[in-house]
Amino acid sequence: MYDAIVVGGGHNGLVAACYLAKAGLKVCVLERRSILGGACVTEELWPGVRVSTGAYVLSLLRERIIEDLRLRDFGLKVYTKDPGVFVPFGNGKQLRVWVDTRRTQKEIERFSKKDADAYARWVGFWDKFSEIVDPLMLTPPPRVSDVRELLKLADSLEFDEEFALDFARVFLTDAKRFVEEYFEAEEVRVAMVGDGVVGTFAGPSTPGTAYVLAHHVVGSVNGVKGAWGYVEGGMGGVTAALARCATSLGVEIYTSSPVDEVLVRGESVVGVRLWDGRTIEAKCVISNADPKTTFLRLLRNTDINQELLRRVSSLKTTGVSFKVVGYLSELPDYGMGVKLGSEHIASEYIMPSMDYVERAYRDALSTGFSKDPWLSVNIQSSVDPTVAPRGYYSFSVFGQYLVYSDKLDDLKPEVGRVVVDKVGEYAPNFKPIKYEVLTPLDIERRFGISGGNIFHLDMTPDQLYVFRPLPELSRYHTTIKGLFMCGSGTHPGGGVTGAPGYNAAQEVIKWLKQTTHGE
Repeated sequence: MYDAIVVGGGHNGLVAACYLAKAGLKVCVLERRSILGGACVTEELWPGVRVSTGAYVLSLLRERIIEDLRLRDFGLKVYTKDPGVFVPFGNGKQLRVWVDTRRTQKEIERFSKKDADAYARWVGFWDKFSEIVDPLMLTPPPRVSDVRELLKLADSLEFDEEFALDFARVFLTDAKRFVEEYFEAEEVRVAMVGDGVVGTFAGPSTPGTAYVLAHHVVGSVNGVKGAWGYVEGGMGGVTAALARCATSLGVEIYTSSPVDEVLVRGESVVGVRLWDGRTIEAKCVISNADPKTTFLRLLRNTDINQELLRRVSSLKTTGVSFKVVGYLSELPDYGMGVKLGSEHIASEYIMPSMDYVERAYRDALSTGFSKDPWLSVNIQSSVDPTVAPRGYYSFSVFGQYLVYSDKLDDLKPEVGRVVVDKVGEYAPNFKPIKYEVLTPLDIERRFGISGGNIFHLDMTPDQLYVFRPLPELSRYHTTIKGLFMCGSGTHPGGGVTGAPGYNAAQEVIKWLKQTTHGE
């Protein structure tokens, strides 16, 4: 019998397994696919061409986890993406957002001197925001009773009233308004707003999207706050390092081992049943699956409160993000030639205006697919030679909006054509040799995520902190003794953070100690 079974070999499941094993527990990880990683994975879809089919850039993985688990020693290497963003507007106009604030200010000055000054305030605000939010990442979500302590923390950091009000508004307002209060030039505004709607069925003017933006600016890469990076070998490099760490700690990892059901006897977990009928016993089970998969499928034969199941069913999980991955024989020419340039290292945003993104959202509301989607083009091989043969360039295009449905297979050819044509409007030579389209339906099938939602649940305020996924499930425990959750559907949410896995592991360790010693 195991002390703990982790269902799902995604990055959070592996993080949880590592910390449990470090605590001396006997742990196994069961992954349904033939490869580890969940949505943090590298796949070789064509000979020598390796692409990140799910997550594609790194920033939010907590430094404490990297250090605790010695992930750099186990092979994790990250190339800082600098510039982080490149936005082509046509007619020779473009904007780059660099890691260095002053360098970015010089770029912005070409559009607005006032905005260049405002950019320093923008960076300063998010730096302060991170000081409060960072400690909340590697801890269960604060209860109402904890608010007083949070206020003491804010007071000790000596933030003024203006900052305090802006901090509160991040959770309530929309990304469009928040950005517009800092910047006047449309080109600058759109360069800052992109992360506000990532993975979310919302437009920039939808209330709550300011926090979606905030979630994406509180990370760091190689010690640089706010920066993003490419993992050597693709995003599977993260989970490969985690797997090596786990194995070194004695964790038993089984791929091609899909779990059919979590087994419950009375009010307690007793183990799992695999699809092939085998049963494995354990003192506790930690589900890395999303809340709907956990409660509506893995516990389908367990007697659970119907009101709870209804509320789980109503969680917002509609996926709207799609991927196009492939490879090129030459780098895109945005008017500066095909020689490797800074624009190829950056995330290349195809979103020329705020209204463009709003129209894309409105299109999706009415038809299910944006006829002019906003896109983020990322060329991993611009800095990482391991992911494509010499003379070729692997790429990943992340786009929105394509609304989840069971009929998306028929739409895939059109999605591919629209993406290639749209990038081609700014880089006419963008002609992939091969590419594959991943719709939200494909994301659901490939990674086992309900609705193809890349964050498991929308990252809107009604599904954050104590409300993620539901108040009674927000601290990684479930209503069943010995069953825990550690996926992105728990606090602090989506992205490759490792935080849900870390937090869940701490709760499991405490629970097992109490169970064993009767504390």
